[in-house]
Amino acid sequence: MARYSTSLVALLLWAATASPTPLKAHPHSEATPYPSVTLTTEGLWNTTSGIANWVNLLGVDYNFNLWRNGHLTIDLLAVANLRQELGKSGVADNLHLFSAIEDSPSTLALMSLGLGQHLDEGRWRLFVGIRNLGKDYFTSPWNSLFTSAENGLFPSIATNFVVADAPNSAMSLHAEWHPSPHWNITATIYDGVASDRWSDLFRLNIRRDGIFSIGQINYKGSEGSYVGNYTLGATYGYAPTATELARGRREKSSRASLWLLAEQPLWIGHDSNRAIELIVHGGWAPQSDCDLYGALAVICQAPFTPGDYLGLILNRGLYKGGYETKLELTYAYTWQQLTLQPALHRVYAERGKFTIAMIKLVLAI
Repeated sequence: MARYSTSLVALLLWAATASPTPLKAHPHSEATPYPSVTLTTEGLWNTTSGIANWVNLLGVDYNFNLWRNGHLTIDLLAVANLRQELGKSGVADNLHLFSAIEDSPSTLALMSLGLGQHLDEGRWRLFVGIRNLGKDYFTSPWNSLFTSAENGLFPSIATNFVVADAPNSAMSLHAEWHPSPHWNITATIYDGVASDRWSDLFRLNIRRDGIFSIGQINYKGSEGSYVGNYTLGATYGYAPTATELARGRREKSSRASLWLLAEQPLWIGHDSNRAIELIVHGGWAPQSDCDLYGALAVICQAPFTPGDYLGLILNRGLYKGGYETKLELTYAYTWQQLTLQPALHRVYAERGKFTIAMIKLVLAI
């Protein structure tokens, strides 16, 4: 417990001193005078077994100019996970994580470090260096409301390789093309084995680690219109799987997947501050441990007061080791830089049925 308390105090002190001016983070933010900081604390309780956990996450994002349209990006992540630091497992023996931040403890993980360059008035965006998937993919605003990890990275992808998903990252080559305000094409090639250890990050060793690549085509309608946000993506990797690495081997295999994410407005209020949105997303990966995954969700914006959201999502994954179906009901209220979000998960799987209650608090400065 003393070790956990010490790490948590360090997180809080860092959050309090890192940025004297409130700023909001953005995946493609331009140079800013101060770092943007996000502090997340989350409590989880398995009401079926009585097991509880407390997880804290601190993210720091800093971009500053080096030359014309060129910038340096630095993203850092620290995670404090109470049960894992006490040598215990998570709150449930499920096939996928309930919490998007219930990661392994990490004192200071490097999520991004590299050089970016904008060309042709920002239509082209290039980056070389260490990077994380969460900076560019599965970041649509409505889908990001839900608290489960599978909404941040679909399990059909996550179960393929050790990908650059928090707290892991990898050396990468990244490119974006914005031919119009509505269209966006993105592609990234990563080192095949991501890691949260600094000593493993500064490499692009295809012969040893293989490669992992991901790309997407996105179309986004105008704000306030009934044209939504639609993304079609694919991944390909030739790298050791997580199972191979756990056995101390590096035999590579070739795997691919397809995925989609669609957000469709169903109703928009006259002032555009109230809306109802339908979300459909899923993935297919015939060689993965999760070969088929899908989700259907409905979100209501400002159901009770401006600044709040109410969402319900149904997730289902078909795994080699069984199936998992999950319902999540969540409510989020945002006031300035502070967001309070309770959530309730009901899981049906071959391993059993259980309910997880969560409460999350996010401070973005």
